[in-house]
Amino acid sequence: MKVKIASLLAVSLMLLSACSSNKLKEPTKAEKAEDMSRIKTQIAIEYMNVQDYRAAIEAIEQALAADGKNLNAWLTRAEIYHYLKMTNKAEESYQRALSISPQSAEVNNNYGWYMCNTLGRVSESLGRFDIALSDPTYPSPFVAYYNKGICTARMGQYAQGETLLKQAIAANPRFVTANKELARLKMNEGNVSSADGYFRIYQSQVDQLSADDLLLGWQISQRMGQMQAAAEYEMQLRANFPYSDEL
Repeated sequence: MKVKIASLLAVSLMLLSACSSNKLKEPTKAEKAEDMSRIKTQIAIEYMNVQDYRAAIEAIEQALAADGKNLNAWLTRAEIYHYLKMTNKAEESYQRALSISPQSAEVNNNYGWYMCNTLGRVSESLGRFDIALSDPTYPSPFVAYYNKGICTARMGQYAQGETLLKQAIAANPRFVTANKELARLKMNEGNVSSADGYFRIYQSQVDQLSADDLLLGWQISQRMGQMQAAAEYEMQLRANFPYSDEL
């Protein structure tokens, strides 16, 4: 036992010595630039969270000026310009991210959704989700299943879209938004009874319905001939989201 303790003590002293040496070592210019880029990217994300997009743009451009190979910075820039509907700059950002890491699951999933949902290049987007799903280390495969399921359904391939959305739930049972999209899929397929069932499941899983949720509830109720329920959804939409596109 004494030998083991002595050995562990020696190893610990070596590690402490190494740590001390590292602390004294001055970071290189490249390391400083990378650190600055990471910090500026995080600042840009924080500005996005409070919807100060002018400040977010300034921060993310500073991040990329410090390190033009910062993949997360290019993805953040793409998200900023995507939200602002500045498609040329969003596309440029995605292309730069792909040039840095062509097989990145995060880049391909995000770009696939951008292609499908913003550019309307639905069929082209599916391959991007496949690249994301081919990466066994991707921590969020349920998002790629979800995105591919929605885009597949938009092509009228409802059975395949349903399978993909269920795979999203299987990969992450707490990803409740997939039930809402299953409801939308079933409604568009013409199976309003099943749509109503999925939407009720979704309603039981969320604390508050968004404008899009209320519109979907209204549409399903209308198609089922449930006029009282439709009127209640409309009343909530008018009260809570009076200036929404959904209303």
